[in-house]
Amino acid sequence: MPMASYIRVLHASPDSPAVDVYANERTLAKTLTYRNFTEYIPLQEGNYNIKVSLSGSQGEAIVQDNMRVYPNSIYTVAVIGMQRKICIMPISDLIASVGLNINLKLVHLSPDTANLDIGLQNGTNLFKDVPYCETTNYITLPSGTYTFQVKVTDTDNVVLTVPNQKLTSPKVYTGYIVGLSNSNPPLQMLTPLDGSSYLNTNDSPSGKLIIDSKKADVNGDQVVDTVFLSGDKPDPTSPFTENLSVCVEDGKNNKIICTVPPSNAGYNANLFLGDFNDDNVADILIRIESGGSGGYLFAYVYTVLNNRLVNIFDYEDFNANSQYQVNFMDNYLVEVTQINNQNTFSIDLSNRKEEFSDIYDENGKLIQPLQGSVLPLGGLIPQDTDNDGNFELIAIQRIIGRFNAETLGYVKTTLDWDGTGFTTIKTEIVTSIDQF
Repeated sequence: MPMASYIRVLHASPDSPAVDVYANERTLAKTLTYRNFTEYIPLQEGNYNIKVSLSGSQGEAIVQDNMRVYPNSIYTVAVIGMQRKICIMPISDLIASVGLNINLKLVHLSPDTANLDIGLQNGTNLFKDVPYCETTNYITLPSGTYTFQVKVTDTDNVVLTVPNQKLTSPKVYTGYIVGLSNSNPPLQMLTPLDGSSYLNTNDSPSGKLIIDSKKADVNGDQVVDTVFLSGDKPDPTSPFTENLSVCVEDGKNNKIICTVPPSNAGYNANLFLGDFNDDNVADILIRIESGGSGGYLFAYVYTVLNNRLVNIFDYEDFNANSQYQVNFMDNYLVEVTQINNQNTFSIDLSNRKEEFSDIYDENGKLIQPLQGSVLPLGGLIPQDTDNDGNFELIAIQRIIGRFNAETLGYVKTTLDWDGTGFTTIKTEIVTSIDQF
């Protein structure tokens, strides 16, 4: 028999009194007050009607919604929004692997607060442009005590400072931004442990599980669908997953369609849903890290067309069309030339003279001809660069010199949908990963 999935409840509705929460009439929470969580409760897979009622109201629902609990999964169900617009938001707390570091994701649950950037007090940005009701992917941090700063996106307006957050590894956390910017209760960041830190959901020695899941309308029928990425984990302690597949459960009729990406094994596989092909319907971005020192990325974008998952971006096609020659030149310059169209960019190494003193003489003349290279796709970032509601793809390739660890910079390529495929609208060279 498969092991149970797990679910807990968070009360994040800032103006609502205590609530009771039920799943198919089973009690998940009783007299749960704002900012509080229940413990994780085991549930078997299946379809559940989640009902929220005010405590003491004899079970009369103020909101209810249907939720599919997938096998071997871990969820937080958040009760969110102001009481007049209260709703239920399932959040996946499952991570492919708990490694040696802290794993942290962020969920924006403040109904009157604009998009947020969340970083550290020293200026390091962790999460960028997070809208209300958005759940980020997990990032990793070393164990330590942190002071987080929460800003309105693209401003210096710090709306919340969260000091002395002691996070220890190897554990998994979520930061929930709750409360209100312009009223009481004020903004606050809750950072509880996620169930992935201590719950076992594997149902077989191979460790087959749901790696990631997200919700959006992906087939255009204006009903929210569930997209999930599943695979096998030969070693439960490793972030490596194989036999990956992506599936869509139709929110209207619960029918499921699936496909297997051509490269279907790797590390830290994850999903992002957003409109890439300008049809006002979410598409599916899959990213899988290759592992190893190269830092390569396997990435695909799928759209649902006529009840099929159709691949509209393939990392192998991108790599074939994004090749470069890298030549060291006199005067501490490196020329990066795009093979397909001969566009040439320059990198200035004059601020790294000591590092390259063995290949340049005292006058900055190259001692002998030397080449570097541009690696294949290493990162793919969805970004609404023109604020039109449609996402572009920011592709990242690392530029190396004499050896893999010698990073000279990065090729940053912005790709946009042109009606039939993704086309390059901008290519630039940046010297720091902070410029993405």
